[in-house]
Amino acid sequence: MKFLSRLFEFTKKEKDSFADDRRVSKRYGIPLKLSYSDPLTKIHGDSISKDISRHGLRFPVSTKIPRGTALDLIIEDPYSNAPIASKAKVTWAEKFVAGDDADDTFYEIGVRLFKKGLY
Repeated sequence: MKFLSRLFEFTKKEKDSFADDRRVSKRYGIPLKLSYSDPLTKIHGDSISKDISRHGLRFPVSTKIPRGTALDLIIEDPYSNAPIASKAKVTWAEKFVAGDDADDTFYEIGVRLFKKGLY
């Protein structure tokens, strides 16, 4: 999974600092195609990451996925044809309503990867 370090050559800047950030890992707004599924509840779908860190991802989903749910992820490697498979745990979920209609509801979730890290 060291391939992602190549992506950061274009996004990291010397002025990036962890001084004001209480998070363990810096977040990067890198869109990666991914598929998610929960074998227990049969929830599945495709998405694009909003941001990634060494240990997790944030991405939109159309169905509410409860906190603590274990997901199977397939993350596209933009530099090869070999996708990255990982298990992840939903650590938070937030509901959004895009318009006046309740049908315009979507969720963003944050997941922590069970693998050591993406980069």
